[in-house]
Amino acid sequence: MKKLIILLILLFIPNLVSAGVISLTTTISTDLMIEDDTKIHVKLLNSGDEPAYNVQISLLSEDFESNPIFAGVLSPNEPFEEYFNVTLTKEILPGNYPITVLVDYADANGYPFSSVSPSSIIYKNPIPSIVSGDISEISLSSKKSKKLTLNVRNLDDVSHDVNVKLILPRELKVVDDQKIISIEPKEEKQLNFEVSSVSALVGSSYVALASLEYEDDLHHSSFARGIIKIVEEDPFEFPIWLPILSFCCLLIIFFYYFIRGKK
Repeated sequence: MKKLIILLILLFIPNLVSAGVISLTTTISTDLMIEDDTKIHVKLLNSGDEPAYNVQISLLSEDFESNPIFAGVLSPNEPFEEYFNVTLTKEILPGNYPITVLVDYADANGYPFSSVSPSSIIYKNPIPSIVSGDISEISLSSKKSKKLTLNVRNLDDVSHDVNVKLILPRELKVVDDQKIISIEPKEEKQLNFEVSSVSALVGSSYVALASLEYEDDLHHSSFARGIIKIVEEDPFEFPIWLPILSFCCLLIIFFYYFIRGKK
């Protein structure tokens, strides 16, 4: 009887400790904006095996504003669709403007998560950006900060002053998220940002975005994308200066016995 009870307990434990997966995909569709307002279509799909709770969708922009959308519970494989009613917040030049859709949600235990997705609003006149970039993938410990590198390229024949802004999910933070750089024709530059974890889970991967904006007669913008992987802290990790110090100590000991041997 006791063996049967133990067996039943062992069979039941995996069901208690198993964790589901929430995997959200955000699709954003925009139209040409002619007046001071427009609509943005947003579609969410949870392709995981666990519902996402308290789902809220927000629009992040310095030029446009919109009320958040509350989606509630997002069950697996049941898409959610809604429209943002977007309005201008100030007078702007015609052109292409970056927007970011932030999705906040929680798992069954109430643990909060977030994700960021890039898009753009074309105001009156569609115009491409000749400045582009990419973010190098990094692995980040949950307890230490690390350098994130953004590569910026200017394929134009003239120089540009580019406004660069790093955009991260809530679980990550950055020191000095906004920088302005001057980049010459056909030049490539590297920008470094110090990023760290606030509440990112080990084993998770987060999308990092950087908006790149510049102006001439029109407004131009593009996005750079990268992945930040959260990993366990290496218990055997030691400072980079430690092997150098050890080598110097060995040299001192070697010369000490060498000189002593000669005497």
